Amino acid sequence: MPTWWFVRHGESLAQLNQWTGPDADTPLSPLGERQAAELAPQVAELPIQRVLVSPFLRARQTAERAMAQRGLAPLAVPDPFAQSTSPPLKGSGTSASLRSQTPLSQTPFLTVADLRERHSGDWLRFPQDEAMKRKLATWDFVPPGGESIQQAARRGLRALAELDGDHNTIIFAHGRILAGVLAVLDGADLSRPIYALPNCVALAREVARGVWRELAENLP
Repeated sequence: MPTWWFVRHGESLAQLNQWTGPDADTPLSPLGERQAAELAPQVAELPIQRVLVSPFLRARQTAERAMAQRGLAPLAVPDPFAQSTSPPLKGSGTSASLRSQTPLSQTPFLTVADLRERHSGDWLRFPQDEAMKRKLATWDFVPPGGESIQQAARRGLRALAELDGDHNTIIFAHGRILAGVLAVLDGADLSRPIYALPNCVALAREVARGVWRELAENLP
């Protein structure tokens, strides 16, 4: 049974309320860069066969640093899921297929647009106090102009269903969408708050082939 690892990016400038640009272009903070680099020795020991990455800059920066000891190689065929205005990871061109000329010392990666962060809509413009964080942690709450955790998890699960296989896979993405996906996978009580995952912690799950599609099709 393949193992999947789920990693939220390192601390970003937005978490420190030091970023006012587009969410997709939010970079890591200096601490976030160190967190990602410190994850590299652990990642180097994992039997990873494939890397899935959100197109958002902070996730890509994390993947590059965390995979530094293994290297990243683009897959051969352009990925229809990867639609982003941000520059790609070093080495462009991605695919869901593993039919590529990947050097043995490197790990193939795929940029997946539907693993982008849950969109907080108009609330992105405001510093989040505890009341806002609790509201945003509600499974089906849709902020003005944004999407719920439920909606983000649904697109994430559909993407994983399309990319399902027997490959050990690590995902570098975001705290809220990954929390939603894991809540569904783990059978958590969705009436309870679903908070973002911690930064740069690799959470492992064994997921049998076909489970992602089943979850996507039966999402409450």
